[in-house]
Amino acid sequence: MKWPLERVAQKSATPRQLNCLGKLERRDLPQGFWIVVFFVLFGTPWCLGAAPTDRPTNEEQVDANKLAREVFENEVNALTNDKSLWRYRKLEEDGGKKKLYVACQTKLGEIERLIAIDGQPLTPKQQQAEDQRLQKLLSNQDLMRQKYKKQHEDGEQTLNLMKMFPAAFKFRYEGKQANLIKLKFTPNPNFHPANRPAHVFHHMEGTILVDAEHKRLVQIEGRLTSDVKFGGGFLGHLDKGGTFLVKQQDVGSGHWEMTYLDIRINGKVLFFKTLSVKQKEIYSNFQPVPEGITLPQAAELLKKDSGRVSS
Repeated sequence: MKWPLERVAQKSATPRQLNCLGKLERRDLPQGFWIVVFFVLFGTPWCLGAAPTDRPTNEEQVDANKLAREVFENEVNALTNDKSLWRYRKLEEDGGKKKLYVACQTKLGEIERLIAIDGQPLTPKQQQAEDQRLQKLLSNQDLMRQKYKKQHEDGEQTLNLMKMFPAAFKFRYEGKQANLIKLKFTPNPNFHPANRPAHVFHHMEGTILVDAEHKRLVQIEGRLTSDVKFGGGFLGHLDKGGTFLVKQQDVGSGHWEMTYLDIRINGKVLFFKTLSVKQKEIYSNFQPVPEGITLPQAAELLKKDSGRVSS
């Protein structure tokens, strides 16, 4: 999957949509997860739920910056070391349509198959089209290499952005929400970004919910507090007020995955092309798959899932 920040930054600078966390060598972060979503498609940081927030007391002191460093280090370690493979469902809301996909990870990349549109299973003709699309993908080695390369690059950028995040922001304890700790983050004026995506950090703030026991991110919400210009505005810009919300959870065996992504951001690319990203994705039904699963085997699993939906 792919982090929100990449999605936005890529779409603004190269016109391509930014996406949703994932494994380095095999995750398609637009399917994205943590950094992409996380960093530039930002959600309203003030409302992380209806539960009241408890303010810190003298008896309860939290070193917010230390906790944030530990959590992000743990997220980086998980992305680097967790080699497990999973299949899952993705419900995507985009452009007024709801599309349901099944997806499967392999060591050589991740593939997905459309199985329903607006709650209706695909027609036989639509299923045939998906069969042909996947067959073309699997039989075209150049196309598979390009897809694998893109997934790898997305994973690398996600990892790099996550490493920067604790240094790019200052964190403040905001209390508890149920059994989670809430931290607010604001830009660190002493942070000097090394690349274009990281430049966005100076223009965003928000909150994170942390599982302090396992040192994992449960939710991150943010918003752009000012316009972001790339190349002095020549390459494009992101409008103030853009928001993103991302959630993740343990889906089994201590493996955490993104389960929810909501991005609302506007801007322009190269002065004239309007950028409008309004995307929601919900991930569910996570099931582990064998370590040695091949792409053809994954495609066959997805076809069986499609058949179960049709029946």
